[in-house]
Amino acid sequence: MVRRIAIDGCGRTARNARAAIGAHAAFCANGGLELVSVAARDDAPGDATPAWGQHGVDIVLDCSGGDPRRHLAAGATKVLCGAPAGGFAFDGMVVFGVNHMRIDGSHRLLHGACSATHGIAPVARLLHYALGIEHAVITPMLDVQHCAGVACEREGSVAAQLQQVLPRLPGALDETPPVHVPDCDLVLLGMMFVASRDTSVEEVNALIQCASFGAWGELLRYCDGPDAGTAAANDMHSCLFQAALTQVSGRIVKVCAGYRSELGYACRLVDTLEVMARV
Repeated sequence: MVRRIAIDGCGRTARNARAAIGAHAAFCANGGLELVSVAARDDAPGDATPAWGQHGVDIVLDCSGGDPRRHLAAGATKVLCGAPAGGFAFDGMVVFGVNHMRIDGSHRLLHGACSATHGIAPVARLLHYALGIEHAVITPMLDVQHCAGVACEREGSVAAQLQQVLPRLPGALDETPPVHVPDCDLVLLGMMFVASRDTSVEEVNALIQCASFGAWGELLRYCDGPDAGTAAANDMHSCLFQAALTQVSGRIVKVCAGYRSELGYACRLVDTLEVMARV
């Protein structure tokens, strides 16, 4: 059975999601998913929500910033929110590749986290399982030009989202105000943490590198060359790990990861839509 997907919103995330869908196998012929073109509301408040049930829409990707619950009332069976949460209650927060395996049929209203959380969550999950993270502090680093539109400030706290996505992380997870770095093409998240045991730069980088060649190859890019900070704007990875910035002193570890554009984030939202359609 073909599941019908609609995108609500006209902003950058919605445009990137449409581009990601065009390259996603599940939306190709016989892939099982179909993007439905319906006149959805703009980002301006007050526009009407389409009657999704009349259009046979199963799942809505909400990128509008409005109340995502209205899509369920309009006939959609499930909603994935790719906009700021706005204080609404969700059935869960998802970062594809990190906790999407927990999605089941009872989840009707999910939040896709923000692009900055996607930029650090895979690294945090891997290092927590391999080394143990006892205490951690996250520092967003971005160019001033990114301040108005980058998602790491839309949601208020990457640390808070990480604790929802990775509930096994310790409660001692904090975040500093963003550091503005001039002429930086990447949005970076620095994470300094106390590991459960001694480690080394070589071990930390090797753990991430192995993951980037394995199951996380489509979402995690291991950057260690001279072009590490110049990833292409059309790079579909949602997490760019900066190996040259790793530092270790006994149990004290500092790592940096982030993203070049929000296209990678949109790709993970589309991956999550496929999972929601299958369960």
